[in-house]
Amino acid sequence: MKLRDEFYQILSVLCDTPTAPFREHLVTAAIRQWHSTARRSKALRWREDVAGNIHLDYRAGPKGTRTLVLEAHLDHPGFIVTGRARDGTINTIFRGGVKPSCFIDASVALWPANGIAGELPQPVLTKVLQVTPAKKTHPMRVLLAPCGMKIPKGTIGTWNLPNAGEIDGLFMARACDDLAGVAACLCVLERLLELKAKCNVTVLLTRAEEVGFAGAIVAAQQRLIPRNCAIIGLETSRATAQAIQGAGPVIRVGDRTSTFSPALTRFMAMTAGGLADEDSEFRYQRALMDGGTCDSTVFHAFGYETGAVCLALGNYHNMLDTPATGAGPACPTAGPLIACETIHLADFAAEIELLAQICVKFPQYKPGMEDLKKRFANLHEREHKALLYETGQTEKSV
Repeated sequence: MKLRDEFYQILSVLCDTPTAPFREHLVTAAIRQWHSTARRSKALRWREDVAGNIHLDYRAGPKGTRTLVLEAHLDHPGFIVTGRARDGTINTIFRGGVKPSCFIDASVALWPANGIAGELPQPVLTKVLQVTPAKKTHPMRVLLAPCGMKIPKGTIGTWNLPNAGEIDGLFMARACDDLAGVAACLCVLERLLELKAKCNVTVLLTRAEEVGFAGAIVAAQQRLIPRNCAIIGLETSRATAQAIQGAGPVIRVGDRTSTFSPALTRFMAMTAGGLADEDSEFRYQRALMDGGTCDSTVFHAFGYETGAVCLALGNYHNMLDTPATGAGPACPTAGPLIACETIHLADFAAEIELLAQICVKFPQYKPGMEDLKKRFANLHEREHKALLYETGQTEKSV
């Protein structure tokens, strides 16, 4: 499917925005700017909870309509400056799952605040000198080379990778996980506004997923999402032989830790199947993506009805996929083992349409398996005579 230009713009702006666990303020500012238009601010209520998670409420369903929550997280593995030594070297901690071996000879961009709301600061370039692996409660510590200027504590650091771009449908950016999920949420809200959809949807954007699901746990534990809501988590997850780039968004039946609600997953798959019947360009996949654990498992553990949709991701957490096959376009790198993350734009476009239709149809969704049970009962009613005949029994004997 072809991605609309305005949706590509949302995707590229967010994936260019530096972020790190507990330092998601620049992404929040970008979303605030998107929300600030008269049309969006009137139709979408902005809320922030005690953990700093963002809630965007779309309310157009009839009274009593159940709310569907679309959830994505605002952070990505990154550096946070903690100080500067006399020799000019820069002390940082690194939060998020990246192998220490990947830091070797890698280049880093620091993003000191410029005081201008809605605008990104100019990056200051440096490189990795030394890595101290994480131990128990102590995060990974990374020493960076002097950069010729004072860098304030708390400054975000990312890998020194270029702004987002696209080659042959493959989108490449500093961070797709999970800023592409955030972008998809905003694009779905745009579609609901266009469709004037009669449904109730909340977009929940959580903090610090990469270091233990911090924002999601607060939202679930403190019931910041009403208990009767269903929650669909949006993620990017490492591409596998069962979930490949370019074959459509993945209806994620589970992750490494748990499987999600069967009825909601089936509803999502049926909606996807209906779209595929109507549009020959729409493609989707269904798979257990067990490369890691996601926020959907948190909500599932706290008793929410949960589902998940993800995009197949290349260079998970910027760790260059190996072995390199050379089959795809060359991907920008920031070191021997660090590269841009990638998703396929056709997958992203299809994800938006799938989620929009799930939202539109959700008011008719009924939890549980009663519809499937009825279907099986009707099937048996039609076929049981033939079954009994083949086994030599009579209807009377039963």
